[in-house]
Amino acid sequence: MSDPQSVYIRSYGCQMNVYDSSRMTDVMVDAGYEVARTPHEANLIVLNTCHIREKATEKVYSEVGRFKTLKTGDRDVIIAVAGCVAQAEGEEIIRRQPLISLVVGPQSYHRLPEHVARARMGERIVDVDFPADEKFASLPLPDRRPGRFSAYLTIQEGCDKFCTFCVVPYTRGHEYSRAPSQIRAEAERLVASGVCELTLLGQNVNAYHFQDTDGQVWTLARLLHWLAEIPGLARLRFTTSHPRDMSEDLTRAFADCAKLMPYLHLPIQSGSDRILKRMNRRHTAAEYLETIDRVRQSRPDTLISGDFIVGFPGETDTDFRATLDVVREVGY
Repeated sequence: MSDPQSVYIRSYGCQMNVYDSSRMTDVMVDAGYEVARTPHEANLIVLNTCHIREKATEKVYSEVGRFKTLKTGDRDVIIAVAGCVAQAEGEEIIRRQPLISLVVGPQSYHRLPEHVARARMGERIVDVDFPADEKFASLPLPDRRPGRFSAYLTIQEGCDKFCTFCVVPYTRGHEYSRAPSQIRAEAERLVASGVCELTLLGQNVNAYHFQDTDGQVWTLARLLHWLAEIPGLARLRFTTSHPRDMSEDLTRAFADCAKLMPYLHLPIQSGSDRILKRMNRRHTAAEYLETIDRVRQSRPDTLISGDFIVGFPGETDTDFRATLDVVREVGY
C-alpha cells in the first residue's frame, strides 16, 4: 500500500493569506490529503506568499532551496508557490527555480488538486487567472476543526483604489464581493465547529457591496447585522478598512450591532495632505479625523489602530510633524 498523500502549507503575510492557507488545506483534505506538521512529512509543500514586504520574491527562492534535500531519492515531493508573489512573478518563478512544479495565484487555488495531479505526471504549471467568483463557488465548506474559537472569513477581495505604494490591485485584482448567502453558510459552518468570534476580511473590507438578483443592495453594515443573528456567534470584527468607505450605516453599526466589537483598524498612512495626495489616498487628514469622530460618537469606547508610512518619497519634516499631530489627536 502506498503512503498517504500529505500537505504542508506555510503562510506569509496578512490575515487573508492565513485564511487562504486554511481554505487550501480544506481543498486538499477534501481531495484525500492528510495535513503534515512539518515539510519533511509532506509530499506536497505549498508556500503561500506575500508580495508586500521588501525582497519577498528572493525569500521564496531562499525557502525553496532549503527543501532541496526533500526531493532526492524516491520521494515524490511537489513544491508549489501560491499567493501574491505567485501572481506577480508567474512564469518567472518556474524559469528561475527548477524545484518548483506549480505556481498558483490567490484566485486559482480552488484548482490545486487537479494541478498537483498534473504536476505529479511531470508537468510544470502556472495558473494566475483572476476568476474570484469561480473560486469561492468551487471551494468546499471549511473543514470542522474543534478547538478553534476564532476564525477569519474572507468576504471581499481586491482593491480599486490604486494607492501609489500598493501592489494589491495587481496581485489581487479589482474589488470583488462574495454573495451574502455564501458568506452566511461558511459562517454557520465555522460556528457549528465551535468558533464564537469571526473576523471578516478584505483588502478593502468596508468596500463590500453586493446586489441581489432582486436588486437589493448589501453593504458591510447590513451583512454584519445578518451574521449577528447566527446562534452561538458571540463576536464580530472586520479588517482592513479604507477611510473613503466608512459609510454612515457602518459607523452606526458600532452602536446598533451588539456583537460588533468596539475596535476599528483604519489606516491613514500620513497626516500630511500633500503626502496623502502623492499617495493617491483621495482623502484628507481632516476627513479622516472627522470619520474617527463619527465612530467615537457612535460608540465612545471604540479602540482605533492605524497604519503609517514614514519617509515616503518627498516627505519633509513638516509633513512628518503633521503625521505626529494626527497620532496625538486620535490617541491610537
